[in-house]
Amino acid sequence: MKHAVIPWIIAGAMVAYVYGLTYQAKNTLGFNPSYEFYDTTYVKVFIDGLSGPHEVFGEYNNILEGQKTLVEADSTASNEFLMSFAVNSPRPARLYINDEALEVLLMPGDTSLSVNLHYSPLNRELDSLRYNGMLANICNYYLEKSEIFGDVHLRARRSILVSEDLDGFGQQLDSMAIRELNYLNEKEIFGDLPEWFVHFERNEILYQKAYLKLAEAYNKEVPPNYLDQLNVNNPDAMFSYYYYLYLQNYFSRALLQGKNKQPGQEEEKLKQVLELANKDLKEGPHDVFITRQIFSQLKNGSNADFAHELFDLYEEKFNSKKYMRFLKMQLEKEEDV
Repeated sequence: MKHAVIPWIIAGAMVAYVYGLTYQAKNTLGFNPSYEFYDTTYVKVFIDGLSGPHEVFGEYNNILEGQKTLVEADSTASNEFLMSFAVNSPRPARLYINDEALEVLLMPGDTSLSVNLHYSPLNRELDSLRYNGMLANICNYYLEKSEIFGDVHLRARRSILVSEDLDGFGQQLDSMAIRELNYLNEKEIFGDLPEWFVHFERNEILYQKAYLKLAEAYNKEVPPNYLDQLNVNNPDAMFSYYYYLYLQNYFSRALLQGKNKQPGQEEEKLKQVLELANKDLKEGPHDVFITRQIFSQLKNGSNADFAHELFDLYEEKFNSKKYMRFLKMQLEKEEDV
């Protein structure tokens, strides 16, 4: 009788252990992801075992601005470097350390992330790589994923998709996404990642796949079930860069197919896209999408007047005034130039 009870005790202990790991991962990282416009994120790099000079820099893009930004590292001591990133939401970024390219996640205001790299004749450089800080587990996830999938995953290299027909193209994307989602689910089950990041990464994968399908289709006739049916208004995806690329293509395609829509010049098309977005999007997704569109016109020097016109149209339609204030500040900066 006692022997029969033992397996149940062991099974119960294992369940409690896995639950404990999951609970810890979900609750130990106290980040509450949000859009913050005025925080700076710092990443420290320590290199050991190899004398300089070293080439250290970073690359990232913000969702609202949309353009790539290079960050040069400052040398703070021998073989020690510091990079500052003006990210305004949770964002993947690339660090380049000598010949290594590393994907990391940045969070507005975080100053805890550091990268330690020890060079040794006996080891590959990445064998000695160590992340420290509140986001270390997530950076390790990116590292492990790159080693497992190599170039064959959605964010790494899309040029591997070579099918000449839409159906074949879509099947390749679906297959790649399934593998990545299965890997993410495995990490979630064992509690290796915080819950907010699991939602973030899942949306990155799903909306990138949906965006690539839409972009490839554009105004073509598509095979049945080719396009992904995802939520257009999805607050859980508001930190995903690919979510907004998907929305741009989704609304543009809706205009092309609309019976009563007769898009004219580019400015008129954008106004019609914003009309659709203002109707279909709510709260955070609405504010971020509208902000992205107006900001992109502002950064296109010849369209500054049009950006002012759009801002006047939507100034009172933001759900959160911080986006309105951000845009207003950018418009005033442009006037002072």
